[in-house]
Amino acid sequence: MSDIPPEVISEILSRLPVKSLLRFRCVSKSMKTLIDSPKFIEAHLKNQELKPNSDLKLILKAHIVADNLFSLDFTSMASTQMPRELAHPLKHLYGPTQVLGSCRGLVLISNNMNDNGVWNPSTKVFRKLPFCQFNPPRKPPGGRGPGLAQIRGGFGFDCLANDYKVVTIAQLYHPDAEPSLVSETMVFSLKLGVWKKVQDCPYWLLKEDNGACAGGALHWIVTKEPAAWWSPLILVGLKLGNGSFQEVAYPENLGNSLQMNLAVLGECLCLLKGHLTCTNAKNHVLDRIDVWMMKVYGVKESWVKLFSVEQLEGRQHFRYLRPITYSVTGKEVLLEMDNRKFLWYSLERKSLKHAKISGGLDTFESVVCLGSLVPLYEGGNEKDRMKGIEQRDDSVTVEIKMEL
Repeated sequence: MSDIPPEVISEILSRLPVKSLLRFRCVSKSMKTLIDSPKFIEAHLKNQELKPNSDLKLILKAHIVADNLFSLDFTSMASTQMPRELAHPLKHLYGPTQVLGSCRGLVLISNNMNDNGVWNPSTKVFRKLPFCQFNPPRKPPGGRGPGLAQIRGGFGFDCLANDYKVVTIAQLYHPDAEPSLVSETMVFSLKLGVWKKVQDCPYWLLKEDNGACAGGALHWIVTKEPAAWWSPLILVGLKLGNGSFQEVAYPENLGNSLQMNLAVLGECLCLLKGHLTCTNAKNHVLDRIDVWMMKVYGVKESWVKLFSVEQLEGRQHFRYLRPITYSVTGKEVLLEMDNRKFLWYSLERKSLKHAKISGGLDTFESVVCLGSLVPLYEGGNEKDRMKGIEQRDDSVTVEIKMEL
């Protein structure tokens, strides 16, 4: 290989899957240095984006079994396959592990508020996060009764700072108090290694889902009056670059809806509008789901209705449907139905078919994980490390306590 220019070798290697690259790291010291370099890792990520889903896995979080994290090889979903149990670093016998987000090959996993971290399933590298030290919202003066309390979060990539960030939002709501809503938002920087307080969230986060990451922001469906059924649903994003919340405009012809969810498909933000056909106190049935996509982030006019999925005769009615990812050809979209099944939706034929998966998982949630070599920093360079120490010294050091 000495006759091959180094830039050609780098270009060839950057097109290979992670599994092959991890083997090539053992060939020689120079090969290891090349594959571990930030320039090569970024080039590899860009090539992954050019040939989407060629090195992709689905991580399944089973709802019942204790050893609850499994994986599926996306490129083999055309044939029947069985989920494989994942030997992750937070595995224990006392309860399930939560998957709170996935971004560019890194996964945020958690057992509780004190035991969480970021993991690269491809390289098996794990970084445990420090305890989130911040002042939680407390019961507002004059508030009677228990009120509503919740902790939400998310995980995403700040492209401007070339940094991965974890978000935690704690909220407390009392309708008869002033102010009725109090919250606090903390952001952890993997590069700096610190938690930092940012703008308090002025909205009540409605969904239990973690933030949908697109356009350098995490997104939620929110409301200003959680106790009022008539309060309009609002789409907001937390910009990971400056830590500020801003409203995102809906599509022009969306209309009113009592059920909306968010998803990310092909790195684009998607809005899922459910049309109810009947409902009762326990559940509801959807007539159809419209999938809207913002093709250019932040541009209202770029919203397009990508497709609609209607209930079909002779099939189990769905109550929830979420797009996961495109097929390798880009002509089909993988859908998760009611946390129980995977379906393929053909964009050309506008039809559904079941994905072939076995293994006996009754209920689950799926997360897309790209094969990547992305490292976990360990504090970044000296300049970033000193900046992190300065921000850590300015941070609040009070343990989380939710007072109801």
